[in-house]
This record gives sequence, structure tokens and C-alpha cells, in this order.
Amino acid sequence: MADKQIQFRKKREVGDIFSDSFLFLKQEKQIITKLITVYVLPFIVLYAVVHVYLQKNVISKIDFADPEALLANLGPFYTNVLLFALFGLFVQCLLIATYYTFIDAYLKKGNSDFDLTEITPQFFSNGLMAIGTGLIFFVITIVGFMLCFVPGIYFANTLSLSFVILFLEKKGISHALKRSVMMVNSQWWGTFLINIIGFIIVWLVGFIITFPLSVMGLTKNIIGTENTAVALPDWYWVIIGISTVISSILYIFLYTFMVLQYFNIDERTKNIFPPINS
Repeated sequence: MADKQIQFRKKREVGDIFSDSFLFLKQEKQIITKLITVYVLPFIVLYAVVHVYLQKNVISKIDFADPEALLANLGPFYTNVLLFALFGLFVQCLLIATYYTFIDAYLKKGNSDFDLTEITPQFFSNGLMAIGTGLIFFVITIVGFMLCFVPGIYFANTLSLSFVILFLEKKGISHALKRSVMMVNSQWWGTFLINIIGFIIVWLVGFIITFPLSVMGLTKNIIGTENTAVALPDWYWVIIGISTVISSILYIFLYTFMVLQYFNIDERTKNIFPPINS
């Protein structure tokens, strides 16, 4: 039986966006898996290694018996968190650029019947555009969270279509940001719900992977009786690394949701406000 062709450009309810996204990922799982494995996975693995290293480094310096030393380590801790967040941003921008380059080619061809080498030359330039957009998105969102938690959520949701617009409309970063604001504000709560569910999927899988740690009573063994410093077994860090890799890849679900939401909003609003000229 032939696969059902996913029609991207159509109006959809929120439930249809989820079901069609899962169907598309199921149908194209082989080429998407190959795409991620070849072009993105090495960086995600490196990201997981850095994640484990930073956590081990921070935990090794925690000593609740010495509050002064604990406070002295807060500065380096926040620096490590910032650097880790920027590295995570780089990895996700790379994943976005790779996946949306594939989506763009899929839309032009009408299917995935093309060789990946046909789109490989675009990855570098698209990656740079994604990183530039990601940095602007990151700064605006962080400033929003610093002002108050609510503005940060507003900015993150309102700009969430920027990457899709950047790669599908190809009119530059400024155009992508402006058009995302206009489009999302026409369906702000629907887009927010989609984003929330996407993040829940990523978080839930990571939680399921790491949950056995608490079930096995790890907390009874991580603090020595003679030393107040935390010491975790190697298998714990292996699980954390695996969880980081899987969670990073699972953002592909959210990025697919955003593509279908983009076309959904575009179909509903194109007569109200056409694409902005860059």
C-alpha cells in the first residue's frame, strides 16, 4: 500500500498538525535518520560529552560543608552554563539548517526521491544563516526572561517560526523575524500550545531515560559517609550522555510541527498580509 502523500500547504487544526507530523516522520524516517547521522550526530555526541564533562566538573566542586567555597564556585558555574547553552544553540541550529534544507528540497521535488548530495552544498551557508538567526533569537529571549519570565515566553513563542520562514521564503533574517511576529500573533495560543507539546515530548523522553536512576535509589549512594562531596558512578554519566543525544535529536518533532504550523497560518492569513519584502 502506497504511503499517504503529506500535503504541507493546507489549513490544519492543532491535532492535525501533530498527526501529520508523526506520519511524515514515519514515512521519511530512513532518509531523515541518514541525514542526521551523517551531518549532525557527530556534533550532538560532542555536545553530550561536553554536557557530561561540565556536570562532573560542577558536581566535583560541590561541598555543602564549605558554604564559602560553594559561593565562590557560582561564578564559574554560570559561565559554564552560558557556554554550554551557546554550544547547545549551535547544535540545534545545525540540526535546523540540515532538516529544513531537506524539507525545502522535499517541497520542491514533491517527495524525497533525491540524493542527499544534491543538497549537501547548501548545508554550510544555511548553517551560518541558522546560527545568525539563533543568536538573535537567543539574545531576545534571554533579555525577555531577565526582564520578567512572561516576556521571555512571549518572545520565544512569537519568533518560533523564524527558522521555517528563513529557509522556505529565503528573504533574509530580518524578514524572517518580522514575518514570524506577524504570523504567530494571528494564532499565538495555538502556536504556543504546539511549542509546549513539542518541548514536553523532548523532556518526557529524557525523563523516562533517567528515571531508573531514582528508582534504583541512586541518591542513597552518591554521598559518602565521610566526604560531603558528591560522587556519581560511571553508569550514571553514560545514561546522562545517551539522554542528551536522544533529547537533542527529538527536537526534530518540534521543528516538523513548526513547518506545518507555518503553512497552516500562511494559508489562513495570506490574503490578510502577504509576505514582507526584504
